[in-house]
Amino acid sequence: MGKFKKKPAKKPEIPTSALPDIIFILLFFFMVTTKMRKADPKVDIQLPDVTQIQDLDETKEALDIYIGKPKDRSRFGDEPIIQVKEKFIAPNEIHQIIAETLAGMPITRRSKNNIVVNIRVDEETTMGLVTDLKEELRKSSVLNVHYTSNKLKGEKS
Repeated sequence: MGKFKKKPAKKPEIPTSALPDIIFILLFFFMVTTKMRKADPKVDIQLPDVTQIQDLDETKEALDIYIGKPKDRSRFGDEPIIQVKEKFIAPNEIHQIIAETLAGMPITRRSKNNIVVNIRVDEETTMGLVTDLKEELRKSSVLNVHYTSNKLKGEKS
């Protein structure tokens, strides 16, 4: 009688035809749901505590301004400095930043009333630099200015 040859056992294959679609869907999901930070603060900021809090209108264009001592003190010194987006500016340069912000807005909403300036000031910064910045914002007719601080003690997130 003849011997039967045993076939080697086949390992079941994992279907990979849908793998690119799954990867694309995951990539698209994370791209849509991730909120990007507008600027990385290059100044040290310890926000002060507050006694009152107010939520902002999300439909307006927010311009974040950071005021504090630079993190790279060997390059920029120990004095408080103003950071807007990714660069350091002097108070009188805010007019150019406002113009750039207006240019980036849709034409139907292009108004200085639709710009909200969020100022984050280190609690140890003197008010002289902040006052100079506020004066320049007034000259630019940007009057919607908010100060960002730590949450109220006992306030829920």
